[in-house]
Amino acid sequence: MNRCRALENIAYVVASNQGASLRHYPPYSWPGGSQVVDFDGRLLADASPGPGERIVVAPIDISALRHERETRRGHHMLAHLRTEAYPVYSVHRYPPAPGGRPDDLSYERNLELIENAKRDIEAPAVVRDLPSRQ
Repeated sequence: MNRCRALENIAYVVASNQGASLRHYPPYSWPGGSQVVDFDGRLLADASPGPGERIVVAPIDISALRHERETRRGHHMLAHLRTEAYPVYSVHRYPPAPGGRPDDLSYERNLELIENAKRDIEAPAVVRDLPSRQ
């Protein structure tokens, strides 16, 4: 799951897990398994499960992350987010077909829409109240 979240959000995921024994917290047990995952979903480091304390260390390359966020096209999940499908979002980030007609889409137009959506993500969003649903 950590690998999916890293890829979807183009972000490093540092996931620490609680370690404890069944003896102290019945009927629960936490086996450990902390991880560091890069923005492309690659596992950089993980703690082996089992008893004992583990320390997980991995490099975080902020320059590579920034470069990837600027250049990624096909798997830029934030730019492709269809906010109209989720009422919780008040601002549409990636509009459906321009002019409402699917035949208006092209590769070049799609790249333009992605760039616009990425620019909107970086700009401060205006928060509006959504009508309540009953």
